[in-house]
Amino acid sequence: MKMVKGQFLFFSQCPLLSRFILCAFVLSCSRTTLANPFTDSNPILDSSDQVRLRHLYTGNAHTHLHLQISPEGVVSGTQEKNLYSLLEIKAVKPSILVMRGMMSSRYLCMDSKQQLYGSVKYIADDCNFQEVPLTDGYNLYFSEKHPAPLTLTPLKGGLPSGKQMTHFLPLKNTIPLEHMYNFFPQVQGTHLDAGSEDPLGMINMFNIISPSQD
Repeated sequence: MKMVKGQFLFFSQCPLLSRFILCAFVLSCSRTTLANPFTDSNPILDSSDQVRLRHLYTGNAHTHLHLQISPEGVVSGTQEKNLYSLLEIKAVKPSILVMRGMMSSRYLCMDSKQQLYGSVKYIADDCNFQEVPLTDGYNLYFSEKHPAPLTLTPLKGGLPSGKQMTHFLPLKNTIPLEHMYNFFPQVQGTHLDAGSEDPLGMINMFNIISPSQD
């Protein structure tokens, strides 16, 4: 594009206008990059939806348990709520949840043999669970990939159908979290709301809503 001498003098005498045109040019050249930002493969850290802290309670006439994930990745039940039974729960799709132990930092997963385990890495095929709300306030959770429900019933021997521990009630956390902060050195020096269910500030109130987040 040619520019006559008068136009050049006009722009040189208007530095503000020149800067505006330069910025517009740079943005137009980089619009492809701006439209395709890098995404985080960790769905818990993605701030596009709420993250809730919950304990998953289940039981029958004889046993009452809370699901917990150990640092070694063992999924089991504990009668008393503790920091290893405290789960971060997030919806990644309508009715599809991802759950991660807050203390162990391991995702709740199910493998192709329908065995539960805690994974350090998020694997969509193993770590996505479909949530099915029941009328009594409990939920069923089914592996999205593998045809089996989430249960704390022992696989060997099992239990009669009426005693199966497949109905889970998401319970709000009541355990103080102050002493957990020593396990998160990367957030030292930042403001933490110890009385909040979201002390690390990961909640963003929009998009997918799950019954477990009520």
